[in-house]
Amino acid sequence: MSDQYVFQNTALPPRKRAEELVALLTRDEKVRMVTNHLDGVPRLGIPEVGFGVEIARGLVQRNGQRETTILPQPWGMAAMFDSELMEKLGDMAGDEVRISNQMDPPSSLALFGPTVDMERDPRWGRNEEAYGEDPCLTGKLTAAYTRGLRGEHVYYLKSAPLLKHFYANNYENERQTTNANITPRLKREYYLKAFEPAIREGGAVGLMTAYNCINGVEGVNNPDVREICKKEWGMEFALSDGGDFGQNVGAHRSYEDHAHSIADILGVGADMMLDSQDMVNPAVAEALEKGYLAESQLDKALIDMFTIRFMLGEFDPQENPYAHMNKSKLACKEHKKLAVQAAEESMILLENNGLLPFKDDGKCKVAVVGPLADKNYTCWYCGYAPNQTSVVAGLRQKLGENRVLFDEGLDHIVLKSQKTGKYVRLDKNGALMADADTANSAEVFERTDWDYGSWTLRSLKTRKYVTEGAGFAAMQEEAHRMPVNPGLNCVSDEAFGWFVMELFTAKEEDGVLYLSTWQGRDVAVDGEGRVISAVTHGDCGDVKFTAEVVSSGAQRAARLAVQADYAVVCGGNQPLINAREEYDRPDINLPLSQGELLRAVWEMNRNTVLYMITGYPFAIAEEREHAGAVLCSSHLGPCLGHVAANTLFGENVPAGRTPSTWYRSIKDLPSLDDYDIMKNKTTYLYFDGKPLYPFGYGLSYTDFAYSNVAADQRSYSCGDEVHVSVDIENVGSWDGDEVVQLYVVPPKSLFTRPRKMLKAFSRLAVKQGEKVTAHLSFQVEDLAFWDTDSNSYVVEDGEYILEISASSEDIRCRCTVYIEGQQLVGRDGRKPINPLDVIDYRNVEFLTDKRDWQEYLEAKDFRSYAVYQAVDLHGCDGFEVLVSSVSGTVDLILADNATGEILGSCSGPGTGGMTRFAPLYGTVVSKQGPIDLRVCFTKQTALKSLRFFIREK
Repeated sequence: MSDQYVFQNTALPPRKRAEELVALLTRDEKVRMVTNHLDGVPRLGIPEVGFGVEIARGLVQRNGQRETTILPQPWGMAAMFDSELMEKLGDMAGDEVRISNQMDPPSSLALFGPTVDMERDPRWGRNEEAYGEDPCLTGKLTAAYTRGLRGEHVYYLKSAPLLKHFYANNYENERQTTNANITPRLKREYYLKAFEPAIREGGAVGLMTAYNCINGVEGVNNPDVREICKKEWGMEFALSDGGDFGQNVGAHRSYEDHAHSIADILGVGADMMLDSQDMVNPAVAEALEKGYLAESQLDKALIDMFTIRFMLGEFDPQENPYAHMNKSKLACKEHKKLAVQAAEESMILLENNGLLPFKDDGKCKVAVVGPLADKNYTCWYCGYAPNQTSVVAGLRQKLGENRVLFDEGLDHIVLKSQKTGKYVRLDKNGALMADADTANSAEVFERTDWDYGSWTLRSLKTRKYVTEGAGFAAMQEEAHRMPVNPGLNCVSDEAFGWFVMELFTAKEEDGVLYLSTWQGRDVAVDGEGRVISAVTHGDCGDVKFTAEVVSSGAQRAARLAVQADYAVVCGGNQPLINAREEYDRPDINLPLSQGELLRAVWEMNRNTVLYMITGYPFAIAEEREHAGAVLCSSHLGPCLGHVAANTLFGENVPAGRTPSTWYRSIKDLPSLDDYDIMKNKTTYLYFDGKPLYPFGYGLSYTDFAYSNVAADQRSYSCGDEVHVSVDIENVGSWDGDEVVQLYVVPPKSLFTRPRKMLKAFSRLAVKQGEKVTAHLSFQVEDLAFWDTDSNSYVVEDGEYILEISASSEDIRCRCTVYIEGQQLVGRDGRKPINPLDVIDYRNVEFLTDKRDWQEYLEAKDFRSYAVYQAVDLHGCDGFEVLVSSVSGTVDLILADNATGEILGSCSGPGTGGMTRFAPLYGTVVSKQGPIDLRVCFTKQTALKSLRFFIREK
């Protein structure tokens, strides 16, 4: 097509070209461009395209044919504390995205990721997908990764990273209906702070909204997308999470139909829906026709989308420098080498009593046991690659077959049906039949117990897993078949799929075993002796089994340990069981069976290492006492076994750091749906207990000495950059890396501040006996906190302590600097107080009135309260609240939170509804100086505003 349209002019900015193109579209053409399946417009030369591909661990291609370079899980890459390597990984992954886009079928250039959600709680099911609990670490690493993905060209993008999931998205169990209470300060200082660097400084051009509500507003139509991300930060585009558009009507129930819902989304929140055209297109058309949606709103969304497509060079194949990349670079040797480096840098040494590294005398033997010893699991957001090396395979390739002893340490069991009185066997097609006369004629299964009753069963003979029907892949291929009571068959090669149909829930009561399938259906025996999945009722004998252990995994592992010089117990998690997308962990303990296996091996061989391959922290206070060393990594990718072997034997010296706090117990954590880390004192920022392992922690095979710390100035003011230097000397016996971390302790304040805050870090390679200087820096503005009086960031005046550390708790040296900022005297009570700006509260929900987009707080009952910090009531003797209640009367009591002294109250008639607000007035005792003010509710009440005043005399 010749350049007959203005939008084809490559001299124009991408947004101008998008505006010109959208102006040429008919209304019907526009309607068909709101989902991620974008229809083509042949008359304008616009091709039909699909929008979006996963990028968490490099380019994700799941078809089993197109190999891509697989990186460690993001939680593992966070452990590297290496921004420079992250950018290289992004550059590599961006190259592979472009190459795959040139192939048939082409993959998208729009990337779903990286995940920037703050990992405030280790029970979150998707912990492995993000970069830890700290906004500085997450912000710097994802900014670096997206810079690499984006490329260096000033006009064209190599690829388009879209950050996940905006925002406060850490609760899988009820993610499509839950509402996150987010205070104004935590919103700005924590949850949004991680997203901002990747957009302002990195290469992210857009984001994906979250399923959940935030303060009563659905993530997909949250105006923060427009007002903050686009207007403040300069972001271009946003899209919904998969299937989320339909949830406004189907799950949140906040709209009566899709037409009203889409009218509130476009131009405000997401620009594109990851939902079916059959659902979205009619909704857009109806919203336009009935006037719910202005065409200008639709145009704005399409302009944002086409801006990305122009930036990607989709319409400029000749000018686009990324259009013709060398296909031989896809999963090439150099790319895999980078992935190996990332895996090596991510290894964390948690404990070492002098056992590691192992000493290879040329004949030592290593016993490798555990459920992850011969597994190299992939997760849902992982591409395809052959040659997935397990730990035992990596050690055998290093030491030779005869020097590596192996047993998975799993119990071998047989199942017996109480209904038939016979054992379970397999027929010739792998179907489970409860008709074997003896245990000797039964099928022997390896039972992997992942805790919380989660089992997988694998035939010891065929090495296949028991599954419902023929497994997830077959279910997709045979979607037209829907058996009522499908049989159980031992035919699956792995426990994998969006629906893990190889997963069973086991419950034992009084010696009777009850099993249920992935859908919660009972495992039963029918009249023909077939083992099936069925819905049963009452105390049905069809569902009663017994499990007989014919070989104890712990005993076999103990016997093996006696024969070896060293033992490695490989524990951790299966990425698709217990914790994953849509499922949170019930607890943080290591599976009980793994702890028992470790103790059995430890009793026989004190040269035992616990190696956890995991996407999240475990509480291992007891287990670590039964190991001479503890290593940890995420699921690393194909190189797992080689990296593990090299680390155990000292060819890789670990220097990874924990990107999250490892708590001692679930008792240290609040309810999983409570996002208030400040109130609950969680994450290293606020946690005042003793962690099992602190944030930023990790040991090495060598030792480092810190000295000569110095800041380049004694005092600073806003606009300045703080530069700190410190000498790092390797005083140990190995070459190694050290991760130098700079934390800032703020001055004592009227307002709750973090205990300390990571503001800079540097990973340095230091040879044995060498001394190097680490240079760390940050902007004074990085010390700001959100002031709700002015709705802006404020740097508080005072002395700040700079801690140079090997972890958040391992402080090696300090220096103090003075920051010239604002002197805070408390919150002026005469100014309206945001009802959500609370420091403590109980049994309240944060909501938003969509009529005026004002936030309000709903107290649920007479036990509810809210505490407002540092309120100055000096000179005030009256107050006004805007409240609503379905009760006959409304009563509020104001008290000094420190002393309990009642300062005032108000009472009035109810309003007849929870969003029918009316003012109430009361008197208050004037207090000298700021106090923490407690507002006590006596019944279900909504509070929309609070202010104090001086009454006229």
